[in-house]
Amino acid sequence: MSDPARLGYDWARALLDGFARAGLRRVVASPGSRSTPLTLAALRHPDLDVQMIVDERSAAFFALGLAKAENRPVALIATSGSAIANWAPAVVEADSARVPLLLLSADRPPELHDCGANQTMDQSALFGVHVRAFHALPPPEARIDWLAAFAARVVAASRFPMPGPVHVNVPLREPLTPAGAPPAPEVFAAPLVATGRLAPDPVVVEQVSDLLVGDGVIVCGPENLGGEARAAVIGLARRLGAPVFADVLSGLRFCASDAAILAHPDAVARKNPPFDWALRFGGTPVCRATSDFLRGRRGATQIVVSDCARFADPDRTATHLIQADPALFCAHVRGRPAPPAWAQGLLKCDKAAAGAAEAACADETPFEGALLRRLLSALPEQTPVFLANSLTIRSAEWFSGRASCALKIFGNRGLSGIDGNLSTALGVARALGPAVAVLGDLAFLHDLNALALMRAQELTVLLLDNRGGGIFDHLAQAALPEFERAWITPQAYDPAALAKAFGLRYIAAETTSAAVAAVLANLAGGGAIVHVAIDRAFSLSRCKDFFASCQKESCS
Repeated sequence: MSDPARLGYDWARALLDGFARAGLRRVVASPGSRSTPLTLAALRHPDLDVQMIVDERSAAFFALGLAKAENRPVALIATSGSAIANWAPAVVEADSARVPLLLLSADRPPELHDCGANQTMDQSALFGVHVRAFHALPPPEARIDWLAAFAARVVAASRFPMPGPVHVNVPLREPLTPAGAPPAPEVFAAPLVATGRLAPDPVVVEQVSDLLVGDGVIVCGPENLGGEARAAVIGLARRLGAPVFADVLSGLRFCASDAAILAHPDAVARKNPPFDWALRFGGTPVCRATSDFLRGRRGATQIVVSDCARFADPDRTATHLIQADPALFCAHVRGRPAPPAWAQGLLKCDKAAAGAAEAACADETPFEGALLRRLLSALPEQTPVFLANSLTIRSAEWFSGRASCALKIFGNRGLSGIDGNLSTALGVARALGPAVAVLGDLAFLHDLNALALMRAQELTVLLLDNRGGGIFDHLAQAALPEFERAWITPQAYDPAALAKAFGLRYIAAETTSAAVAAVLANLAGGGAIVHVAIDRAFSLSRCKDFFASCQKESCS
């Protein structure tokens, strides 16, 4: 083929078509010259929805939100050089949270490396151990029939045996823009890649069943287990009389009002009830109290179940690590029901904590716990909600309780960073429709570029402005003389001015009820910021009163 521009475009088109045939439906791309063939091929493909986002870091977190919401791979496209390095925070989050992403980085061809060419760096294995695989493609060549099969394997690697990002580096030569209308694309066959669910070993199930005797608990961390696994966990909890300590992100607290699901697991965990065995699913708990609770029973039977070879056991308290599909494991395992007094004691503590939370959140002075408790109980069924990290997610754990109204709760708990939270929420809103994001003022500040995307998405942001890093009020750093300067780090910015600059609706709310009402009123009204000023000292006082009140009730 004599036309190098046509050669590069046909190469990119065959690659993108292979991804589409393997199930890819969404592409997030950032403008750039070297990536022109990839972007053009994606834009012209009838089965691909392409979102253009200028800032590569925001684009990567937006793709992360899409992939989380739809539980399927999303592709990223960007030009060479520092552009793709901006993907790194989202890539490491996707690795830890097991979210499938396809990283398609444009690159200079080999002859432009190591010679001082502009915008050229070594992109090989740029993301190191944080991708499931790295593939360095050759420069475009006439033979393109193998790219469909290659793309099918890349998509499969992003999903199995452990979901996560896969990096494909694509060197492209100039000229980069083909002339004239593209001819009809050739269609190439690709293998059907099928993956299955890992059933538990019957022998192991029998051994474990014999251990589930006496007072037991089930602990579900922040990973979304999915509907089938959630139902299986609830069924097992009922059969064994085992209360469930479920993180708010697991989905269990906002899918059913079943009494087996504790409304305030953190408060009950602080009482350290002495269990005989624990079944653990879905990652490491968000709140330290639950982890301390498990660590305090070192030596008791603790069984960690994961559908991949990555087990959440940072304190090394697990006695058994079992790789199996959680739903299938729960369906097969047996055991002996605990005496009714065990669950009754924990439920009594849980009920007392619910009363203490209601009392703490009763008046109209806003703080994080009251805002989250009221909001999550008022949102319509199936509303997508993104909870930012630090004090926001912990306040939801402490105060939000449990509800029969099913909500779709999301968060970035892979590495728990506060960068990219708004962009991720916008990806969720793009995939699922009108959504709510609850962010602290520093998480909001970390992702201001994402405001450029908000006018096109139906996302309402509840901005909890406590003038800095309020999470540190709850940590040992609060006693340091340098606390305000080095940890709280209050920032001076005007959310109203920012909203105006980006063409967004701004609503200042002075009370808890006003804030919740504003969020509900704007759910389908496009991008908006509901801004609530919070007194940090008042917030800390309410939290301390709540914890003290919870400690008064015995679990026996």
